[in-house]
Formats: sequence, C-alpha cells, structure tokens
Amino acid sequence: MRHSGALYVLARQIVFILSVGVLLSISTNAHADHSEQAQPQKPVLKVANSHAWRPFSYLNSNQEPRGILVDFWKEFGQRNGYDIEFLLTDWQTSIDLVRSGQADVHAGLLQSPERLKFMAFGTPLFAIDTQVFFSQSMMGTSADFVLSGTTDHKIGVVQGGYEEEFMRAKFPDVALQLFPNNQAMLDAALTGEVQAFIADLQVANYHLYTTTNQNLFIPVRHLYTKMLHAGFAKGNTALLNRIDNKFAWLDDETKRQLLNRWVYYDVETVYPTYLFPALVAIGILIVTSYIVLLKRTVKQKTRALQTANDMLQEQAITDSLTFLPNRRYFYQHLYALEQSRANIALMVFDIDDFKAFNDGFGHAHGDEVLCFVAKTAKSLLPNDAIIARIGGEEFAVLQHFASAEHALAQGRLLCDEIARQSLALFNHASKPVTISLGVAYYPNGMRHNEIVDADKAMYQAKNQR
Repeated sequence: MRHSGALYVLARQIVFILSVGVLLSISTNAHADHSEQAQPQKPVLKVANSHAWRPFSYLNSNQEPRGILVDFWKEFGQRNGYDIEFLLTDWQTSIDLVRSGQADVHAGLLQSPERLKFMAFGTPLFAIDTQVFFSQSMMGTSADFVLSGTTDHKIGVVQGGYEEEFMRAKFPDVALQLFPNNQAMLDAALTGEVQAFIADLQVANYHLYTTTNQNLFIPVRHLYTKMLHAGFAKGNTALLNRIDNKFAWLDDETKRQLLNRWVYYDVETVYPTYLFPALVAIGILIVTSYIVLLKRTVKQKTRALQTANDMLQEQAITDSLTFLPNRRYFYQHLYALEQSRANIALMVFDIDDFKAFNDGFGHAHGDEVLCFVAKTAKSLLPNDAIIARIGGEEFAVLQHFASAEHALAQGRLLCDEIARQSLALFNHASKPVTISLGVAYYPNGMRHNEIVDADKAMYQAKNQR
C-alpha cells in the first residue's frame, strides 16, 4: 500500500511539471508572435542593374553587389526603411526585368526616346561622360573620319546600352561590335580583339588604370554628358512618386563622396585578399616593414591614378584634330556664365561648302582646312576669348566687347583674314576658304545660356551668300 501511494504522489508531480512546461511554451510562443506582430517587416525593393559596370555596379569575386549605385541604393534603403534586393545581370536583361515587373526599379540609366516608350524616369542621380576610345595602334587616325562610317573599323558598344542607341541614331553608317556588358567589351579591348570602343569615362578609367595590361587606350572624342536616372516601368506612377519623394538627402556633397570613393580608390586592388592570411603568419617586424612599404605603394598608385584622371579630363575637353577646346568645354563655360554679365558677344561660324573640300581633295585635305581655320581664328582673337570646335566644321567664340560695332568688326576680320590667308596657303587658289559667321551681342546679359541667337544669325549670313 505504501509503495502504491508513493507511485501516486510521483505521478501527480510529473503531471504538474508537464502542465507547467506546456503553459510556459504556450506563453513563450504567444509572446514571440506578439513581438513579430509589433515589429512589421520592411518592404522589399528589387533593384536591377548591370553585373559588370564597374565602378557603378558589379559583382565582386564573392558574387556580392558592389559599386557606386549599390552603395547609393543601400543608403536609400537605410534612410527610408526598405530592404534592398539587388538583381545584377547583363545590361539588356536588367532593363527587361524592370519592364516585365520582375524588378521594381532600375538603379540608374540614361533617358532616351526608345526607353521613354516603356519606362518612366525619376530624380537625376549622377552625371556620366561618354567618350570614343582608340587603341595606341590607331593614334593619328581622325575620330571624325572613323565616325563617318567610310572605314572598315568597328566600334565596340554594350548591347542594349544607351551608347548603342545613340550610335545608331547619330552615326548610322558606323559598324558596331556588340558586347553583353562593359566587362566583356573592355576585356576584348585589352586583348586586342577590338581597337575602338565607346564607354563612360568613369568606367573606362576604372578598368584601364587598374590593370597591368599595356594595351593603352585613350579617349579621342567626347560624345555626350548626361544624367543617370532611376528607371521605372511605364505606368507604375504610384511607385515612381513614392520613391521619388525620398531623395531629399541626395545633395551634391553626398554624390561627391560616393563618386570619389570609387573613382579614385579601389580597395580590392590595393589590398589583395591573399595578403591577409600571410600577414597573420609573419612576425611583428616583417608586418611593420610591409605596412611601411604598402603605404608608400598606395601613395604612389593613388598619385599615378590621379595624374591619369587629370590627363583624361584634359583630353576629354580638347578636340583631337585642331587642339582647340571642344563642345563640352565650351558649354561648361557658357552654362557657368552669369546671365546678368553685360557686354558679351557670342559668335558661331562654319566653313562654307566644306563637303566640297573632302570630296574634291580627300579627307586628309579636309582636316588641313579645319586646322587652318582653327589656327587662323585663334591667332586673330585676344587671349581672354574662348574659341572651341563645337561640331564637324562648326566653331564658336565667346568674348567681351565694348559695343556691338566692335563685335561685328571682329567677325568681319575673321571672315576676311581666313579667306585672304587661304589663297596663299592652298593650291585651290581660285576657291578661297570662306566662313559664314553669326554674331549675337548682349549688352545687358544673356537671356539664356544657349547659342540659338548666334546660330540663327550664322544661317542668315549663309543664305545671303
């Protein structure tokens, strides 16, 4: 009987303990469910872009998203309560993902007439400069001659990129060699498969000056400077407005910090990952010596990269044929000019019947005529005047004058001297090189920073010939 009673008491204790355990488990689960309900999950924003567009967006050796735009969208998610999911793939595929709704937004791309048919664009993000690059084997070849499409040279572009659409619209006769992404195109350039290509200056600079390959490429023609925008599927107005209203934090200083971090420094290149395991095994003395040497190497490489950037920037604003400033340089000064600045004259002129020089005497002679006009005009202008080649045979001048009469006198001098000096220089003496010139004078400041007025005056002068 005593043994039976002890078993009864033991059984009651076990039932009690199990009951308390069940209640605690239910209470814990209920508390966890309540905590999950109290902290709602962040919305996920799927962002598409290229996986080989360094330094803007790419996948590193561990297949992790990296780059300027990746950092930007991560910052956007942290500031606005989004979990960002990156979908990095080939360029055309990244656009198709947004167009089909598989991605919410494209991290950054240029507006174009074709893209506007199926995409909407948000706030401007970053400016990019796009150039034509030639290999060292093509040095001395005129960029304008290659872009005329009369040569056998092919120019590499990224398939589905803005560069392809731009070239097909502006230079339809040029033979294009298509690549799925920038990495594939630049790899082909460095191995000699392609001798000319079109790329963003920042992208080409990042690739060409972080490689030991000696196949040198330099920019020979600036094509355009445009802004990257976030891209949305056309018709998704609600998402565009919701995202677009959250960019107040993106000021010029933030943009500068993001760009400088990636354009001038490449941590993965300066500090190879294989060095760190070796450093752990090496003694204190060797580590200290290595750090000193590494700092010196970093400083030298940074200086070399900065010098290369300065050289590229200089080449980007200089016309490769006439060595005058180019269209990009001229418009930078024009846009920076205060509209209230008084006594400003804007001149635009081009060479009359320039096609006849090319057709009758060859493209090489056409280049000689362009260089002659550029050199003669520059010699007739004061040092404070800005003269630039802004098109094929078109030039522009920005200069201060005390009156409109002085500006007109300067314009007549340019026309007369170019015609007169050409007779003594070229064999076709019976046909001097002439120009049509238009002058717009603004005694009270320019109404707008454009060349429209001078351009109209030039065409009026041409019609009077």
